[in-house]
Amino acid sequence: MFIKYFIQKDIWLNIIFSLNESWCIIMNILLLSTIYPLPSKENRGTSVCHYFAKEWVKEGHNVRVVHYQAVYPFFFYWAARVAQNLIATKTGAVVYTKRDRGAQYEWDGVQVLRIPLFKLIPHGKFLSIAINKSIKEIIKNNAENSFIPDIIVGHFPNPQIAVVARLKRVYSSATTAIVIHGDLDQLKSIYGEGFKDFYRKIDLWGFRSKKVRGDFEKKYGKLRHSFICYSGVPANYITESNTHSFKNPLNKFIYVGEMIKRKYPAEIIEALVNVYEDKNFRIDYVGNGRELETIKLKMEKYLLQKQVVICGRIPRDEIKAKYDNADCMIMISRGEAYGLVYLEAMARGCITIASRGEGFDGVIEDGVNGFLCEAGNTQELANIIRKINALTSEERLAISEKAIETSRRLTDKNAADLYLNNLIIK
Repeated sequence: MFIKYFIQKDIWLNIIFSLNESWCIIMNILLLSTIYPLPSKENRGTSVCHYFAKEWVKEGHNVRVVHYQAVYPFFFYWAARVAQNLIATKTGAVVYTKRDRGAQYEWDGVQVLRIPLFKLIPHGKFLSIAINKSIKEIIKNNAENSFIPDIIVGHFPNPQIAVVARLKRVYSSATTAIVIHGDLDQLKSIYGEGFKDFYRKIDLWGFRSKKVRGDFEKKYGKLRHSFICYSGVPANYITESNTHSFKNPLNKFIYVGEMIKRKYPAEIIEALVNVYEDKNFRIDYVGNGRELETIKLKMEKYLLQKQVVICGRIPRDEIKAKYDNADCMIMISRGEAYGLVYLEAMARGCITIASRGEGFDGVIEDGVNGFLCEAGNTQELANIIRKINALTSEERLAISEKAIETSRRLTDKNAADLYLNNLIIK
C-alpha cells in the first residue's frame, strides 16, 4: 500500500491511498545528521530523525544512521562545565561537558554509527581532514555490513551536504537528499560560492516547512524536485475521546517549549492580562530556560502567583494530562522550523495558537483547526483570544475536533511514509 499526500490550497493535508508495487521493495536507507538523540536517559537531544528512522525499520527497511557528534578543543569543555546551565537555558541546546568518543549500537532496530567530528569553534566548519576520515569510516562500516544504500539523506547542512555529495560518487545509483531545517545561513557561511556546485549534485531537497522552502527558493531559484518533511505524533498520543467541551470561554492555557527569547513565552502573560482584567485565567509553563526569570518578574508585576504555574521539564507522555486539562496551547515563536508541540497539543484537542509565517503554516489553517498570530505580537494574541471567546461553544468544539483530525493524518507512521514516498518518487 502506497500513501500519497498532497497539500490542498497550500494549507490542508489530504491523504490519498493508491497501490504501488514499489512500496513493497525493501530499501537500504542511510541517514546522516549532526542532531540525533542518545540512547541514554541524559542528553537525549532532539528525536525528530529517530522518529523517521524507527518507523522505516517497522516497515521492513534497512536503516543505518550516521550521527556526527561535534567535538571541540579541550578548553571548550572546561567552559561548558563551568557554565553548562547558563548556556543551556539561554540557547535551549544540549551542552556536552566532555568529548564524545564515538559508538556503534542498535536502537529500536536502527543501526547507529556515532562519529566524533572535529571543529575549532561552535557553528563553524568541520575540518576537511576530519570529514575525509569520517567518509572512509562510513564506507568501511557499510562494506563490513554488506550495506549498499539505495537512499542517502542528510539532515542539516553542515557537514551533511558535503558528505552526501561525496558519498554519491561511491554509491552512484543511490538517490541523494538533504533536508533543511531553517538553517539557511549555514549555506553561505559554511559553503560560500561552493554551495552552487553542491546544489546541482543533490537529487532532492526537503524542507521542514513551506516557509523554509520559500526562503530557499528566493535565494537559489525554483527547485525542480523538493518536498516538505513534516513530523508526526505517535498514534497513541492522539486522544480517543475529546475531553474538552468548551462550554465556557477559554481560561486554561498552556505553553510547552524552551523558555528562550525567540519563543516569546513571557509575552503571553501580557496578552492574558490584557484580555482578563479580572485575572480569571491560568497558564502552565512547561519547560526550562532563561526566560523563566522574565516570567517570574511579570508574575510579581501583575500579582499572578495563583494564575501562573511553572512546571519545569515534564516527560512527553506526562504532558498529555496537561494538554487535556488546558483549553488552549499558545506558542508564538519566531524562527520555528516546524514545532512538533503544536501537533501534540492538537492531538489532545487543545485549541492551538501558533506563529503566522513560520514553520506550522500549512498544517494550521487559521480559524479552521487552530489560529495563527504574528510572532511575539501580544496585542494580536489578545485579539485572537477575544475572537475565540466570542465564538459559540459549538464553534470552539468544532475547531478542537478539526485539530484532532489533523493530528490523525500526521501520525509518526504517516509522516514517515510520506517522507519515504517523496524520496522514492522523483
